[in-house]
Amino acid sequence: QHFRVHYTSDSGTRPGLNLATPVSSLQSIQSCYLLLGTFCVGINDLREPNQSHLQSKMMNMRALSTLSLATLLGSVQFVHAAHSTFDPSALSTARLSASRFEHRRNQKYLSSIAPLGPLRSNLALRGGSVPELKSRVKLTIECSGLEYSDWKTWPFSKADPLVVVYLHGPNGSMTEVGRTECVTDNPNPTFATKVEVDYFFETRQQLQFVVVQGGQGTADPPAELGRLQCTLSSIVGSRAGKLTRKLEASPSGKKAKGRLTVLAEEVKGKRGDVLKLELKGLDLRQMDGFFAKSDPYLLFFRKRPDKSLEQVHRTETVTQNLNPTWKTVKVPLSDLCNGDLKAKWKVECWDADLLTADDEIGGVETTVEEILTKPTLPLIDREGRESLKCGSLIVTSSAVERVPSFLDYVVSGCEVTVSVAIDFTASNQDAHLPTSLHSRTGPNQYAQAMQAVGEILIEYDHDKKIAAFGYGAILPGQTKASHCFALNGNPADVDVDGIQGLLDSYAACLKNVKLYGPTNFAEVIEHSTMMAREQRKEHYHVLLIITDGDITDLQETIKAIVKASSEPMSIIIVGVGDEDFEMMEALDADKQALVDEEGTAAKRDIVQFVDFRSVKNDAKQLTYKVLGELPYQLLAYYCSKGQAPHCWKASDPYVLPPGNWAAAKH
Repeated sequence: QHFRVHYTSDSGTRPGLNLATPVSSLQSIQSCYLLLGTFCVGINDLREPNQSHLQSKMMNMRALSTLSLATLLGSVQFVHAAHSTFDPSALSTARLSASRFEHRRNQKYLSSIAPLGPLRSNLALRGGSVPELKSRVKLTIECSGLEYSDWKTWPFSKADPLVVVYLHGPNGSMTEVGRTECVTDNPNPTFATKVEVDYFFETRQQLQFVVVQGGQGTADPPAELGRLQCTLSSIVGSRAGKLTRKLEASPSGKKAKGRLTVLAEEVKGKRGDVLKLELKGLDLRQMDGFFAKSDPYLLFFRKRPDKSLEQVHRTETVTQNLNPTWKTVKVPLSDLCNGDLKAKWKVECWDADLLTADDEIGGVETTVEEILTKPTLPLIDREGRESLKCGSLIVTSSAVERVPSFLDYVVSGCEVTVSVAIDFTASNQDAHLPTSLHSRTGPNQYAQAMQAVGEILIEYDHDKKIAAFGYGAILPGQTKASHCFALNGNPADVDVDGIQGLLDSYAACLKNVKLYGPTNFAEVIEHSTMMAREQRKEHYHVLLIITDGDITDLQETIKAIVKASSEPMSIIIVGVGDEDFEMMEALDADKQALVDEEGTAAKRDIVQFVDFRSVKNDAKQLTYKVLGELPYQLLAYYCSKGQAPHCWKASDPYVLPPGNWAAAKH
């Protein structure tokens, strides 16, 4: 793998130099990414007549070692000096085209390259193969039972509410993300104005809804009627994406009455929907005289805001046929109508001619809504005279191919159930020792991992229960180590109440068990697989395993994972302590499918491993890395089953794309 460098000078045209520079010699290239595109790097002085000297300078150039080679969308160009002092007027450029190279650079390097200007929006700043987790969510807000009293206007005072929505930031800061309109004289308003926010699955986003009295017409600050604080994930994870809670008192202590309801819906329409059509012509107009038939093809045009037309698709030409059938037409809705099903666009039918200009047979303006329900589209000639009998387009099949999102399945009622398995092997050291990974002096790495990951996932489980297990310890009254035991001491009911119940059971268990070994995963995975298989409600199960070292039952664990890969579940492994976790990396089969000793391959990748050291004890970074693959893994499961979200109604035109559509989200 090489860079090819094309060299030109500002002082005039010179022959280009093609330098075959091995990627391995460039120290800034470290890990993995597929990259297609062009980089333009400014170099202070490339006016060297000696090619070998120039090659040496390229290989040692500081600009390449500080340049963050981020994922390209299209073609991205950077201009950067090789040295801190350079003369822009003498700037020369080297164009580097790379067909494939690997990187894992920190985002901080990108900020050192200036000026980026509008190019920043073209970059995907992610350090690994992580799905796009951000969605745009629309919040509909309702209130009921509001009360407002003002001694100045009593008894005529009534609630004139509006709601202001804030997003909590770092250090206790709050940013307003939107507000509703003011509804007068209504204690039970449904606000027409929606509030849109970005939703990140892996982040705990704290929202605050403040209901105030609007329309007071005075210089006094608006009176607060109540407030509600919750996470965005708690709204999305509620049944049908709808959360209702009592209003809380304002900071002034004034009692609040009434309830607030928030409905979360994903903003749709521009996320890769594709119009799929099967079309044929009927009695098309003869354009080639008496002795030949037309050679028809179709052109699809979107209408710009200025009413002009822009071609977005052309079909193949069907020769000598007035009743042609074209191959399946697939046009992205973002190209055709900007995702608006009601927006007008045009399809034209033309006759191909070899010796003269092509002739228009006729055309028709339509919408996606219309073409999905109307089987026949009469063609009209450019002058608008239907009497010329241009023929018709027959729609034999129509649908909108849509790749479902993670939110589609959650809003449809899919709950995320959670189980946790904790390592109680002797290598963790006794909890009383200050060097123990189970140390009781402050939250240890086990507690941090449980809280950081659990508080995100539990928002998507309606009963907020967690199945809690331990492995690698000797239980009271036993002489052998158990590799799957109830953390709460009750094998008949392993569930605990929420994160606090999990932490309490963990602390109590440390006092009662003897740390032993070895480290085996298979039994815990098999038990969780059985739980996932036997759940009656629609769900997706997540097993969080926290461990301090490599396992001794590798082949049994691989076999258990292969079996689990056909069930609705994922396995998250968090490594704590100072081990190298080489086997854990092998279980996280991102590059190739996991295969057991019998040659059976996993149906999909369900394991995600993260070394706690890699996030430097940062809980937010841990959740990002740990949960980064989960939405994709859930989609991959439903893709393997060919199951569409229940929120797609029978009357909706949406169908699943063929093949592995989940890969489009990855």
